[in-house]
Amino acid sequence: MMLRGNKVYLANVFDGDAEYLTDWQWDEQFFLGLSEDVVHPYGVKEWTEFFGDANSNSDIMFTIRRTSDDMLVGFAGISDIMLRNHRGDLCIGIPQVSDRSLGYGREAFSLLLEYAFDHLNLHKVTLTVHAYNTAALKLYEKCGFVREGTNREAVYHQGKWHNSYSYGLLEREWRQNQANK
Repeated sequence: MMLRGNKVYLANVFDGDAEYLTDWQWDEQFFLGLSEDVVHPYGVKEWTEFFGDANSNSDIMFTIRRTSDDMLVGFAGISDIMLRNHRGDLCIGIPQVSDRSLGYGREAFSLLLEYAFDHLNLHKVTLTVHAYNTAALKLYEKCGFVREGTNREAVYHQGKWHNSYSYGLLEREWRQNQANK
């Protein structure tokens, strides 16, 4: 399965992707933006496991690739999918600074939402983001996500405590947002 936009497309993991991600992860800003608590860098084995079992019904991970040359620029996925409750948790990562702020993340995130609502028939998607990750907050709110909760002083970053926010987006809100574009 492949979802294609103008700048990027979502695809399955290719041979060698885990090695690229292993090298890219040393960007401090990338790791600080992740909502998961990563204690040590991932090796090839951990990145391979991150993309998981292709037959999984609870986790779906994609690579993000440029349409112009098929180069890997990141990853996006839906985890903890609950089919009965029609919901899942979203994640996205653009490891290299040179690939950020070019619209890749925004387009990949839009493709991921399309997949969640049109292909998986989810009713709601959620995500968690640190308060200091202002670029992510801007993206999620522009996509129509609503802040549903605050985990106060949940993240220690650069000598200070920061909140972590829970966001959610309902399928009908997404459809309305699409109609207004």
